[in-house]
Amino acid sequence: MPYPRLIPTILLKNGLLIRSQKFSVHQDIGNPMSTIKRFSDWNVDELVLIDITAEDYHDMRRDDLYFKYSSSDSLGLIKATRQVCMMPLSVGGRIRTLEDIRARLAAGADKCIVNTQAVLEPEFITQAALRFGSQCIVANIDALRHEDGRLEVFSHSAKNPTGMHPAQWARQLEQLGAGEIFLNSIDRDGSARGYDIDLVRCVTEAVSIPVIACGGVGNYQHFPTGIIEGGAAAISAANIFHFFENSYAFAKKACTDAGIRMRPSPLDSIWLRREPEYSPQDRDHAMARVERAKLPPQTATTWRKRIRWCSRCTYPGISATPMEFDEHGVCMGCRVSDAKNAITPGEWSRRKELLRAILEENRCRDGSRHDCIIAVSGGKDSWFQTHVIKNEFGLNPLLVTYNGNNYTDIGWKNLWRMREVFGVDHVVYSPSVEVLKKLNRLGVIVMGDMNWHAHVGINTVPVREAAQRGIPLIIWGEHGYADLCGQFAMDDFPEMTYRQRLEHFGRGYEWNFFVGLEGITAQDMDAYKYPTDKELFDNNIRGVYIGNYLHWEANVHGRMMVDKYGFEVNTVPFERTYRLMSNLDDMHENGMHDYLKYIKFGYGRGTDHTSKDIRAGIMSRDEAIALVRKYDHVKSSDLKRWLDYVGWTEEQFDAIADTFRDSRVWHWENGTWHKDNIWDK
Repeated sequence: MPYPRLIPTILLKNGLLIRSQKFSVHQDIGNPMSTIKRFSDWNVDELVLIDITAEDYHDMRRDDLYFKYSSSDSLGLIKATRQVCMMPLSVGGRIRTLEDIRARLAAGADKCIVNTQAVLEPEFITQAALRFGSQCIVANIDALRHEDGRLEVFSHSAKNPTGMHPAQWARQLEQLGAGEIFLNSIDRDGSARGYDIDLVRCVTEAVSIPVIACGGVGNYQHFPTGIIEGGAAAISAANIFHFFENSYAFAKKACTDAGIRMRPSPLDSIWLRREPEYSPQDRDHAMARVERAKLPPQTATTWRKRIRWCSRCTYPGISATPMEFDEHGVCMGCRVSDAKNAITPGEWSRRKELLRAILEENRCRDGSRHDCIIAVSGGKDSWFQTHVIKNEFGLNPLLVTYNGNNYTDIGWKNLWRMREVFGVDHVVYSPSVEVLKKLNRLGVIVMGDMNWHAHVGINTVPVREAAQRGIPLIIWGEHGYADLCGQFAMDDFPEMTYRQRLEHFGRGYEWNFFVGLEGITAQDMDAYKYPTDKELFDNNIRGVYIGNYLHWEANVHGRMMVDKYGFEVNTVPFERTYRLMSNLDDMHENGMHDYLKYIKFGYGRGTDHTSKDIRAGIMSRDEAIALVRKYDHVKSSDLKRWLDYVGWTEEQFDAIADTFRDSRVWHWENGTWHKDNIWDK
């Protein structure tokens, strides 16, 4: 008998990877290319790629990423996927003709998944099977369980009821020539309640062809039930594989622990390399920006898309964070905030006990190591995390800090006081200042971000310490992307992952990209080398965001740390935001690092902070817009420190920065840059 297969499913909308719930709520997770590469690193059995975009146009949103593809349609994505995908690939979405199937197979797909066209024209399955072979044709059934328990097949992305029972339709599809059934539960999608086993079983018992079960997986123990209780030949899921580190390996382990014979997927294969492999041409292209910066600005743009803003907060649709809007024009950041605000005190108590269970499970009983690691910068959030773990839960944490050499005086003082205030051990990793200067310069040239080293450093050094010391648990604060842009639902409990670190914090640029540039060696980049997947798996290392378990409100926590422990806030207002407690660990985060975001996307810290405060109910939208207008455009004075630090002129900086301006936001007219503004609407 063939091995049962474990198949990740990737859902795409406008070229971006999305999280789906009940086929109606869609939250952008990011760039599909880094995720597909990650699945290939894990040596997965097979991959399903379904594009739910109504029109075949892909918009990657960001031009400062390494992982991207040049085409703007599904065929281009399939071709790009084949460059990093070393497993069988099934693709679905907008397949209406035999030519659509031929084109997808020619682009690199092994199978095509057909749904709506099969409902509209059942004989299409027969025609496709005769021309391409049944092994290439997968019939997709989207089934809804109504409140009365009745099952019904839906088409057109779960919008149109068909009146058919899934078992009845599955039998007909087999007779028509389909080689497999991809069975998805609409009401379980994104629910984390597990497979609808009765649905799976009724379909598997109705046909002799393989059935792939999908929809509802919320933890690893749900996977084996699809095979053992449902009789599926393959089990699939989408959301869960984006939430946790080494999720595929742990999912397979759950299956083998349940006695299911699975194909091995070792994490230490010498043939698979997790870090991207960059070519000399990649580096040459990135560094050529220095020469491109000498060219005059474009006098016209070839295409401009009017920016939309959230109807509730101040967030724009073209942003540094993956952003999606609902049918009412409200961004997912606001919707997730609504969901958080709707959590009852009883549910927060339950979540706190879930956190307690995680902490107790990882507490060291014999005193041979610290109980956990807390990644700290020394800011208000770091103090709050340490307060919770040490003083509320009674653990003995090890504080770990990456020192990027950009501290404000107050930030540095707050950092060093933590050891004394909380009575804890503290490790501070300080890379060579000369290497940091080089990475500052290169970060601006390569991706328009002087703080690449800081973002990757703080997300690497604590994990390295955990692996070296055998400490399985790392504590983080809030999940920044869930908080800002609503990347995940409150019930997902996402944890820190290598993919998130590489794609979102590193922009797709790993430590080895910089080796050879400005004389940087592999040894120089030691602080940025993440532990191997096998090290993470063998030590069961996980990074938990306590914002998933405790109600997170930065304004409240900041005041608490001031009142309770004497945390010091900035005495001089920042130039690009009205807040006084944020980012004291890095003088450029609220300053020129954020100004570069404004140059790229047309917004800055004023937008970030006002959006959070609108959601917290402490600011009106009109008040927020006035603050955005006051702060977002400001070119702050910390630029002088940075220029002196790296040996650049302001003209050099401006010329490089201008090459990153997004043409969907900015246009050059009459010798100056212009853009649409939220207050002009």
